[in-house]
Amino acid sequence: MSTSADPQKINLHPLAKAIGTRVSKGALQEDLQQKPVICFLDQLLDQLSAPAPGNKKSALGWLFGNAPAPISNSARGLYLWGGVGRGKSMLMDLFFDLAPVKMKKRVHFHGFMQDVHQRIHQWRQLQKSMKDKSADPIPPLAEALAKEFHLLCFDEFAVTDVADAMILARLFTGLFERGVTVVATSNVAPDLLYKEGLNRSFFLPFIEVVKNRMEVMELASDKDYRMEKLSDAEIYLAGKGAASRFQELWEEMTSGLKIAPATIEVSGRRLEFPLSCGGIVRASFAELCEKPLGAGDYLALSGRFHTLFLEAVPIMQHSDRNAVKRFIALVDTLYDKGMLLIVEAAASPNKLYVVDHGTEAFEFQRTSSRLQEMQGQPWLARERGQAR
Repeated sequence: MSTSADPQKINLHPLAKAIGTRVSKGALQEDLQQKPVICFLDQLLDQLSAPAPGNKKSALGWLFGNAPAPISNSARGLYLWGGVGRGKSMLMDLFFDLAPVKMKKRVHFHGFMQDVHQRIHQWRQLQKSMKDKSADPIPPLAEALAKEFHLLCFDEFAVTDVADAMILARLFTGLFERGVTVVATSNVAPDLLYKEGLNRSFFLPFIEVVKNRMEVMELASDKDYRMEKLSDAEIYLAGKGAASRFQELWEEMTSGLKIAPATIEVSGRRLEFPLSCGGIVRASFAELCEKPLGAGDYLALSGRFHTLFLEAVPIMQHSDRNAVKRFIALVDTLYDKGMLLIVEAAASPNKLYVVDHGTEAFEFQRTSSRLQEMQGQPWLARERGQAR
């Protein structure tokens, strides 16, 4: 969609200035495809800077509590979509840092929905104790969230769960009505969200909410900045200096982006990842293969991230066969889901498991072959999105 800001005046705005400074220092490349998005986000910063109507203190404030009154005409939000590595998260993060809003939250969509479902469960338990099962949890939930933040920024917006699909339209309508401004990034257009999902008809109203309450813009850059950083880089690192090269590649891939912990819930358990950045996660062999994890955990991992930095993969012996089995399952899952895998290991793939007998030795031949295939340019060039 077009915006009303004058492209000739883009350098007068704070986000454009921040981008320009980074370009001049060589930290970013100038991308003309990003300018309409920068232009719109600068307009949004202007709107967020304006005094909010309905937020003045009332002489009767003591009677109704200290929470500010809901704002019915919130600034229009943004749904920014496009391919992986085009700079969507970087633009949103810069916008978030510049936003003159004290009560703001930047979160991965998956983590936000986990929190939402936990709150709904707690609310229902409370209602159950009060023997009231008829009440609707969505309005009070929207009210509580709107008191916590006035700006909500989502990274990697994707819907794969029917439980999420069933509540999103009503929850987000409630947030918009209470003055919350929403900025979200996604790899797909709104019309393709939850495509072929169970009971998708219940989700369709949310798509209309997005179109009516948010500006929908595509970042159609032909540059994949993530892949440009990998084009001449080894992604399976072994031998002397592997750890330092692995760290350098991690820093290059996450440059300019926010690194934060991530949590995935699987069958009532929580998988904790201290280092994640949008669709990129970093973990060690010990964390993924020496703990009692299984195929379901690796499937959840591949559904949440598109790139795994896997470090400290050791040379394995027969006594390590349980970890070997998990490593085989991990690589099989990542391969089946088309994930990008960057490895720091003690040896090349065909020398990681030095045992020449038993079921694991036979299966590891496939693992070694897949690890080698996942280093090639055809694999790297594959289009990748968020959770499938």
